[in-house]
Amino acid sequence: MPDRFGPRGTFALFIPLQNANMQPEYEMLRPDGINNQIYRFTLEVPDKVPDAILRVVEGGLGCWPDQVIIGNNVEMRVWTPDQHAEYRGKLQDAIGDIPLVTATDAAVAALKTMGAKRVAALSPMSDVYSQSAQNYYETMGFEVPYHAGLQVKKPEDIIKVTLEDALEGFRKLDHDDVDTFLHVGAALGIVDMVEELEKELGRPVVSTNIATYWYALRRHGITDPLEGFGQLAMKPTIVD
Repeated sequence: MPDRFGPRGTFALFIPLQNANMQPEYEMLRPDGINNQIYRFTLEVPDKVPDAILRVVEGGLGCWPDQVIIGNNVEMRVWTPDQHAEYRGKLQDAIGDIPLVTATDAAVAALKTMGAKRVAALSPMSDVYSQSAQNYYETMGFEVPYHAGLQVKKPEDIIKVTLEDALEGFRKLDHDDVDTFLHVGAALGIVDMVEELEKELGRPVVSTNIATYWYALRRHGITDPLEGFGQLAMKPTIVD
């Protein structure tokens, strides 16, 4: 609901307790007139993250949000479109008729908007996570011939990844037949690196936090270009 701090809308953003980068990144992306309200869930039990989100999502309704945004890539585990549809349905039941955005749906929409066909997927930790993402996006109709993890050992160290670290990860996936790079894993704080990454790679980089916030804005009817955050952020509309 519009308020004094968000005359164009209020977003309830759900992010992990363990991720220190997501709140400042969403603030970097926030256009004038939107009020970001942050709520948190735990990643303590990785296989139970969807349950952890469902336990806390109703707590974000007290700010009268215009959208509820779940900033977590649940597809970085064994995850199917049917599971995601069931999970999305449970979330929607919990929040009623408030529009819902998930990072997973946003990434799919972002890839379609960029015209992606052959995608290379990068995640911050082990290759297990990027493999799971590869499987999910292939079931969604994209070719994902390459994937890799940055091999960060401790979750708390992901935020320390530098531009050069991220670039090195993408370089390993830089094959001539790739048209789009996908970053999953919202703890990897590369929002302010994407433009430079795209210049180096010569192709679009769909980064999860940018994709999620971009998707939320566009679904809310806000078409402002988000300058400085790469090609996707400049797209005014979602392309199916």
